[in-house]
Amino acid sequence: MTPFIETTLIAAHEIANILRNGWQSEFGDYSEIGAGGDRTAGIDTLAERIYVEKLSKFGRIDSEESGILGSGDATIVLDPIDGSNNAISGLPYFGSSIALERNGKVEEAVVVNLANGDCFYKYDDELMQGKIGADYFRPVVKRERATVGIFEKAYANQALAMALLRRKRKFRSPGAVALSLAYAHYVDFVIFAGPRRRFDFAAALWMCEGLEIVEEDELLIVAKERETASMLRKLADEKKD
Repeated sequence: MTPFIETTLIAAHEIANILRNGWQSEFGDYSEIGAGGDRTAGIDTLAERIYVEKLSKFGRIDSEESGILGSGDATIVLDPIDGSNNAISGLPYFGSSIALERNGKVEEAVVVNLANGDCFYKYDDELMQGKIGADYFRPVVKRERATVGIFEKAYANQALAMALLRRKRKFRSPGAVALSLAYAHYVDFVIFAGPRRRFDFAAALWMCEGLEIVEEDELLIVAKERETASMLRKLADEKKD
């Protein structure tokens, strides 16, 4: 584990401990529009502050909430809370996405689920999974018998969603794309259809290297099997017509 990853996990642990002490009304208070285009909530501000305090020594930070902070040769792409609306609504599927870039290329990344403590990190070709605050991490291994996929923004892509249902392909749409991509080695597939922001994808999509990936302008498909990825792409292309 590198110093950057270790420090990121310490910051995530601090945030998780604050949330375990109980939800505070100010966590759900909205303020201005953040750099990523969404309104910033109190929980976003809380998480951003802690990550910035801990990670600024590693480089400048490009945060979804405040934009560019600090300076340095490396850039840390930060989504302090992935799935803010879930957190505010009491749905246990939200976390953080952090990627360390040098020369425009991701070299280290962390994605954490602040609701259940799952965390993933990667550097070089090593993708590991464990729990926030734990000392032991293990390599991520594909789950070969997964029967459920994830379709983020399925509500905005009803034709493709119905096509999947007709094929009896089960899916969920939990509303936190970085987390969903971090779980891509476990589930049947992950689909995201819509405009993409790098805050959501920098860390988690890099973690998907080695899986079958289809990238188009407003379509991303990640699957463990080539046949699944090809089938999903064909369905998506048919629904464009």
